[in-house]
Amino acid sequence: MKKQLLLVAAVLALTACANSKSNSANNTNTNTDNSASISNPSEESVSGPKGTLTNPYTIAEAIAIIGKNTSYSTETIYIKGIVSEKPYFNQKYSSYSSYLVDQGGTASVQVYSGTIDANAGQNDVQQGDTVIAGGHYTYYEKNGQPELAGDSSTPYPVYYKIIRSGVVVEETYESLEDNGKETVTTKIDFTAANAETMSGPSEKNPEHILWTCGIVTMEYDPGTQYSFQQYTDPFRFYVGTYLHIRVSSGKIKYVQFDTDTNYPFTADEPVTYGKTQVESTTKTYILAKTNTNYIKIHNSNKGQVKDVLIKQKRFYSMTVVSYK
Repeated sequence: MKKQLLLVAAVLALTACANSKSNSANNTNTNTDNSASISNPSEESVSGPKGTLTNPYTIAEAIAIIGKNTSYSTETIYIKGIVSEKPYFNQKYSSYSSYLVDQGGTASVQVYSGTIDANAGQNDVQQGDTVIAGGHYTYYEKNGQPELAGDSSTPYPVYYKIIRSGVVVEETYESLEDNGKETVTTKIDFTAANAETMSGPSEKNPEHILWTCGIVTMEYDPGTQYSFQQYTDPFRFYVGTYLHIRVSSGKIKYVQFDTDTNYPFTADEPVTYGKTQVESTTKTYILAKTNTNYIKIHNSNKGQVKDVLIKQKRFYSMTVVSYK
């Protein structure tokens, strides 16, 4: 009855280099990768209209809104509740179906086949967790159950926050603003000349192509949908591929891509240790997760290469701003 949608993504090619220093205070980042800030959920601020990610509905409020509506809602709502029993884990889709209740309550909303947002700070859902989930709602008449759910034409729900043992682990990201820390800027222009001098096979992954410019390395795999071809002017990043960006010293603040207006990034581009900020069809930023020296961009959705609107992205240049 219910199927999970999976989407797609991409291969690439690269070029040129220029280093410059910012005239900021001499501050360096010394924390380890994959760090996260931990806060007490009782101290979380509530803001925004009701039913949003920052101010979710209680389970009782959600039940009243869902009512006996047996079709999928056009709107997305966010709910907060306690996982009342052991969730069912669907290994094929890496999703968790759980029943959420209010503190001391028994009436539930089921989160059917929900996946965990990359920024939730946990990689599973357990009984007793307090979670914030978002998705389209419906009333499953057969079981008399209000749900957040999906099907072949409606996105399945997502767990956006998981609070366990009294704490919530939240990912934090860099911003474009100057924060007083000294930075290094490394620019790669995608030209044929730079391709000749900066690229070559990766020693660890001989089937991958590695580009090196100062402290920055960029590596990509040949993808799953297209056989590899190395294009420059602009560089082409195809569906089903991965782009790895790393600095050998310091930490990444952000990466800027100048793109072809007909082949841009999308706002929901899946990224490991970063998040996408699309400024326009010709400019995109990837903001790094705090205290990391590595970003991986997936030109796919969960590794899938079907139902893709834009089969490739095209870059004219890439600029990496990193802390010294």
